Amino acid sequence: MKKIVVSILFSVAVFAAPQVGDKAVEFSLPSLTLKDKTVKMQDYNNKLILFNVWASWCKGCKKEMPFFHKLGKKYAQDNFEVVAINIDKKGKKAQSYVKKLNEKLGEIAKITFAYDKKKSMPEAYEAKVVPFSLLINNGKIIKSYYGSFKEDNEHEVIADIEAALK
Repeated sequence: MKKIVVSILFSVAVFAAPQVGDKAVEFSLPSLTLKDKTVKMQDYNNKLILFNVWASWCKGCKKEMPFFHKLGKKYAQDNFEVVAINIDKKGKKAQSYVKKLNEKLGEIAKITFAYDKKKSMPEAYEAKVVPFSLLINNGKIIKSYYGSFKEDNEHEVIADIEAALK
C-alpha cells in the first residue's frame, strides 16, 4: 500500500504544471510576424519577460495588447520583453490582428509574437483560461496571471516588473 501511495505522489509531482519558482517550459515556435524566424525560450533565459498566451477571438486578449506594447517600450532598456504566443486555429487571423494593432499604435508593437498551432503552451502550463501570462526572470517563473489585464489591475504587473528589475 505504501508503494502505491508513494508512486501516485511521485507521478503527481512529476507531471504537475510549472509553478512560481520553477524553470519556464522550453519552446521553439515560429514567429507570427517575421518570416523564417523562430522564437525560443532559450533566447530569453537572461531576460525578464512577460510571457502571454492569447487568441484573436478573445476580446480581453486584444484589449491588453496596447498595454503590453507600452510595457515593452517603457522597459526595453532594462532587458525586458513581452513575448505573446498566439493559439488561433489559423495564424492568418492573428497576423491580421497584429497588423491592425500596429496601425492603431502608429508603430510596430514592442511585442515578440509567436504562433503555437498545436496549443502546446496552454497544455504545458495546464492553463484553463485565455489569456494567461507569466512573469519570467532568467528562465524562472516569478509570477502568474490568469485573465486579462484591465486598467484596475495593470499596476500589479508594473509593480512586479519594477521589483524584478531591482
